[in-house]
Amino acid sequence: MNEAKVILINDKEDDLGDKKLLRKLDWHLIPTMTLLYLLSFLDRVNIGQAKLDGLTVSLKLSSNQYNTCLSVFFILYVVLEIPSNLILKRLRPSRWIPMIMVAWGIVMTLMGLVNSYAGLLICRLFLGAAESGLFPGVNFYLSSWYKRRELSWRISIFFSAAALAGAFGGVLAYGITKMGGVGGQEGWRWIFYLEGIATVVVGAIAFFFINDFPSDRPKFLTECEYNRVMTRLQTDAGAGASEHFSWKQVLAALSTWKVYAWSLCYVSILVPFYSLSFFSPTIIQNLGFITYQAQLLSAPPYVLAFLTTMITAYVSDKYAHRSIFIIFWLSVSIVGYTILITLENLVVKYLAVVLVAGGLSPCIATCIAFISGNVSPHTKRATALAFMISVGNIGGVISGQLYRTQDAPRFILGHTINLGFCALGLVSVVILLFGLRAENKRRDRLYGTIKAPMVLPDTEVQSSNTFDVVSEEDRRRWGYEYMSEKEILDLGDQHAAWRYIL
Repeated sequence: MNEAKVILINDKEDDLGDKKLLRKLDWHLIPTMTLLYLLSFLDRVNIGQAKLDGLTVSLKLSSNQYNTCLSVFFILYVVLEIPSNLILKRLRPSRWIPMIMVAWGIVMTLMGLVNSYAGLLICRLFLGAAESGLFPGVNFYLSSWYKRRELSWRISIFFSAAALAGAFGGVLAYGITKMGGVGGQEGWRWIFYLEGIATVVVGAIAFFFINDFPSDRPKFLTECEYNRVMTRLQTDAGAGASEHFSWKQVLAALSTWKVYAWSLCYVSILVPFYSLSFFSPTIIQNLGFITYQAQLLSAPPYVLAFLTTMITAYVSDKYAHRSIFIIFWLSVSIVGYTILITLENLVVKYLAVVLVAGGLSPCIATCIAFISGNVSPHTKRATALAFMISVGNIGGVISGQLYRTQDAPRFILGHTINLGFCALGLVSVVILLFGLRAENKRRDRLYGTIKAPMVLPDTEVQSSNTFDVVSEEDRRRWGYEYMSEKEILDLGDQHAAWRYIL
């Protein structure tokens, strides 16, 4: 066994080298991914703005048919998320992500040509299939680059694109619909044409800007920076840090209660979030505003959502806590839905919509960082993350059915169901908090408190990407003396030295 050096890590002391490296990583990774998700989310929910401009009238859609078009998006979206994450790991992000982006951009553009309910339904189905790989793929991709305490901020920047899409989507739609009559086309068709073409163009360019995983030695990293990145990731992951693909890890992800608890929490957040994204223009219009006012007033709720998401991410990473922020913001959303159900005042109800949007958005990014930082090794995390997001997006199927025309203008049924999902999410995250805390205490009791448990390799070992992860004394203390290095690496978050982030 090669000689290794033990280095004590103090999270509060980040040297200049790490700060410089993080700035470089952020610059090369985050802006591209944020732009891609902004276009993805805009293409997913712009149908709500098209509805205000006459889509349902032109295609003679009933309320149920329109809602079905919203829900059908998530059928293939959910089915293909886990396979897509596994393909991403095999095919590499620089190839897979631009491919699926060009595909959904083409579908979005063609959606402007539909003339029937069946045509719109098929386009939405294929749009969901093409978009399925982006969100879980990018979250897994980012979790492969950053330490666990650094992840919430980066994922929140990426996810803030959803808030930005909501914030200026209405304003953009208001401007595009002024093109109604150009080329003999209705305004809502131009929403699909222009936003779809923009996605195709950006997707084609993305082939040249997306970097692969750290272990693929991206060209923007020097040899020294590459070694530093790999060392930081190994330090953070600890002894259970295998990166190889393993069906055993896939099964391990699907056989732990924690993944199902995270998934229940996530779907409970996503049902109200998606229903708000799809129907906020309609909800606001039914408060008493006319079409163009509803389009413009759909922006402020998402401005607040952007702010709460970014502030939460910063504080969450600083103090390395996740669950408490989800608990707080779900409570805020519960208050918002309670106001929407019980009160009649126009201004107060609009402010409640703003409150709900501001509460739900930070919960999603924080929940993703919560699971990403608590599941290891690599393939297990990819599977767990894709599974949670897949289950969550089943909520998209539900959310498309909650706000029916016959329930206007108060939409009590939709608001009540969303209130119930927020409460369910609150219960789920509380269970996770107490469960993970109990497991940390159990490991402390059995193996001792872990403050700086990481054994870092020397330069020669770093270069060969092989890690001497435990000493003989550690093996005996943890009961691993008869296990191979590979078996120890495969333990991941089940390793004795692993402690969950709460």
